[in-house]
Amino acid sequence: MRGRFVVLEGIDGSGKTTLARGLAGLVPDAWVTSEPTDGPLGSALRFGSLGDIPPAAEALLFAADRAVHTEQIEKVLSEGRWVICDRYLASTAAYQAAAMGEAADREWLVSMQKHSVTEPDLTILLDMDPEESLGRVEGRGLERSRFEKLGYLRAVREEYLRLASEMGFEIIDASKGRDEVLARAVELLKQKGIYASERRDLRREEQQA
Repeated sequence: MRGRFVVLEGIDGSGKTTLARGLAGLVPDAWVTSEPTDGPLGSALRFGSLGDIPPAAEALLFAADRAVHTEQIEKVLSEGRWVICDRYLASTAAYQAAAMGEAADREWLVSMQKHSVTEPDLTILLDMDPEESLGRVEGRGLERSRFEKLGYLRAVREEYLRLASEMGFEIIDASKGRDEVLARAVELLKQKGIYASERRDLRREEQQA
């Protein structure tokens, strides 16, 4: 049986990593992964080592990193395992559209990825006010990345909400506490028929039999 693919989207500080870990704790042998990846392209993008490049070029590099990542995701799903991914297709569309401003070609940002992605079983957008999310980022005691600027994140949030409406993402109020956010995510998984609390790890039982 093919595994389930759940994607978590949202601006920086919205709690994607925390929710991913919470969901993984409910599903045996789940693979929690994120983008940009730790591969050569993803690492270069994450740390800005490629320098100041145009948003369109950056979008293509994110898409290339995603194409490699998707092959890994497909392998894990084919093994019957769940994949919980922190950012996927919509992150490039939202962040690069915000960077491009009025010149943004939103249709291109989505369509140029269509042959290198896998359709998630569920995409959840963790939505919150950027000012509050940046407060969380600063609370970690880490230096802000080049993506973590208030005006920019406000534009990214607008793009995310537009994508959610167009692509049917589920939206969770990420300003709530972590337990409440996790409970709502589990509720959505149940509503979609993706998860049941009584679910058992059948593969593990078969191995023990």
